[in-house]
Parts: sequence; structure tokens; C-alpha cells
Amino acid sequence: MKNYYEILGLTKQASTNDIKKAYRQLAKQHHPDVNAGSSESERIFKEITEAYQTLQDPALREAYDARYEAFQQKKQQQTSHKSSTKQGQSKQQAQNATGVNFEDLGSTFERFFGFHPKTGEINPNTMKSEKKNPLDTTDMFEQFFRMKKK
Repeated sequence: MKNYYEILGLTKQASTNDIKKAYRQLAKQHHPDVNAGSSESERIFKEITEAYQTLQDPALREAYDARYEAFQQKKQQQTSHKSSTKQGQSKQQAQNATGVNFEDLGSTFERFFGFHPKTGEINPNTMKSEKKNPLDTTDMFEQFFRMKKK
């Protein structure tokens, strides 16, 4: 994510007037008419204009600041996550990072398929009754959507 304050050479505390001054100065310097044929100046001019259009409007500036702050926090978390991964994670950290409890995966498998993957034991609570058609998935959908057919 681009740092619009950095593009304009300002700090986050810059006033609307400061933003306008910085934009005008940089726009004069990098305007395509002044630097005809320079693709680098054209790219910079577009970035400057984008930054100015966002920061000069108070509502857009507030939204940008919130998004940028969230981006920075996420980036910092990813950096700290990478360093903790290098040192080794505990099972609890792995569960929190992925949202999956791998230690309880067997019981989830058992609830869905009706038997435990390691032991092969059949759980009679999950297996209701013999169906006439083994491909009938009605019970599974009823259980999933918690509804009974009429």
C-alpha cells in the first residue's frame, strides 16, 4: 500500500494547506508538459495526483488513514509471525494462527463420516439406520441444515 504522506513529502499531521502546497510544488516539477516524453515523471505525477486527491478530502483522508494503519498492523503481525515461526511454534499457536484445531480433527472426522480415522471404530450415534439407497444424502443435508423433511 502506498504511503501518500511520503509521496508528498509530508507527515501525517500535515494540514490541508500543507498538502495543497506540497502537491502544487511537486506537480510543477513532474508535470508531463514540463517533462515531455519522460515516463518516470508521468508515473510520479500520477502518484502525486492520487495522493493529493485522497488527502485533500477529509472523509477520504480519514478512510485512507484507517486503511493504512490496519495495513501497517497486519504487516507488523506478519513480520512477528515469521520470526516466531523460525523459533518454532507450539500447537496452541498453530491452532490460533490457522483457526484449525488439529488435535480435535479426529472427532470432527468421526462426526462427519461415522468412524474414527485412527481406530476405525464405528460410532453408533452417528450412524442412524440402514438406508435403502446408499447414495441417499438426505440425512446428511438434514443434519447440516438442521431441518427435517416434511
